[in-house]
Amino acid sequence: MPVSPQDPWVQVAEVVRLIRSGEAQTRPELADATRLGRNVITLRIQSAQDLGLVEPSGDVRSRGGRAAEVWQLRGAAGYLAIGLHGPDHFRVAVADLNLNLIAEKTVPWPIISADPVETSERMAAEIEGLLPADANGRLWGFGIGLLGPVDFTTGGNADPVTVSTLGTRWPRDFDVRGRFTKRLQAPVLVESVANLMALGAAAAPGAPDDLIAIRMQMGVGSGIVTAGRLHRGADWIAGETNHILVRADPERVCICGKTGCLDAYAGAWAVMDDARRTIAQGRNTTLAKLDSDELTVRAIVAAAESGDIPAAEIVLRAADALGRVLATLVTWFNPRRVVIGGNALASSPLFHNAMRRTLNSQALAASVDALEVRTGEPHLMEEVHGAFHMVREALLSPSYLAEWGPVGSPMQAAGLRERESQI
Repeated sequence: MPVSPQDPWVQVAEVVRLIRSGEAQTRPELADATRLGRNVITLRIQSAQDLGLVEPSGDVRSRGGRAAEVWQLRGAAGYLAIGLHGPDHFRVAVADLNLNLIAEKTVPWPIISADPVETSERMAAEIEGLLPADANGRLWGFGIGLLGPVDFTTGGNADPVTVSTLGTRWPRDFDVRGRFTKRLQAPVLVESVANLMALGAAAAPGAPDDLIAIRMQMGVGSGIVTAGRLHRGADWIAGETNHILVRADPERVCICGKTGCLDAYAGAWAVMDDARRTIAQGRNTTLAKLDSDELTVRAIVAAAESGDIPAAEIVLRAADALGRVLATLVTWFNPRRVVIGGNALASSPLFHNAMRRTLNSQALAASVDALEVRTGEPHLMEEVHGAFHMVREALLSPSYLAEWGPVGSPMQAAGLRERESQI
């Protein structure tokens, strides 16, 4: 909700932002950056200190005159928690306000087939088990990442791309935020895991303002950051690269019901289908020696990189498909960086080299000359960073702080928990 720039809590939020970003950390620096008088700055720092948000760092800084005290964000003010969905598991983690990871756990779980209520209750219980002993009343916020697109106003799943994908996403009318808010008694924000990966990539030191994050798991989704902000699209489905046409091929049937989509070439399910088809054709491949539960993307990539030609063909076909789609995206969007993370394909040199060759040959030359393509962090850590970043940015934003600042804690602000919109 809009708040006046003259609202004292809006000014507190700006002071805290400047301090934690390092842009201004002393009273003189903050006065210059905000154009507020030094007496007002002193009052705003005091308000932030009363909330436990800032503390003296112990350092002083001088610009030629009297040395001024340096302020820093106080990580121990409160705790943040996150829960992230995967196709066959979920991950929970807890961090302090400085985003230092305190605890993390991955729980095997049939996300796609399990009841949403049961999944939510189990995830909430795992989060409560991770919280430190002194966390009572200090869980400031919770972020959750869902596999499908998310309507960011309500925090619920956006409509599926097609009817055939209904089984892979939670019902649109399932109140994700409401259930977790009631259980955890804290503000809750919901986003897609692909967008959280993009937020995490954008929060990395030195990250450019314009980037694409490609998340390779069962499908090939993406998140788009432009001018430093996440681009969600008019209907919240920006980044559904899964269903961009690679080429018209009637044998490449996607789960969306159409043919030739990127997912039908490079999604984990398609790659494993290709391997099973290769084995059924009787081709000479080491993959034939594997049991069905061992025929994973990791095993296929390992075989390809060890010189297994049929396995290499599968990997190269997936790489060419992603390269073609990225050529379109990069030429149209002109990002400075593309981050590719997720399963074993994402970290495969064979896959990356082939994908980059196709990208370079298909895209406008000027759009790839300065383009950086990098492998994501192991275990999709960008989406962990992105989820914590989303929650902290919301809690310390002017509109949120204006609600919880007067009562002393986000957990005491009933209005935050009762919001119809999470924006």
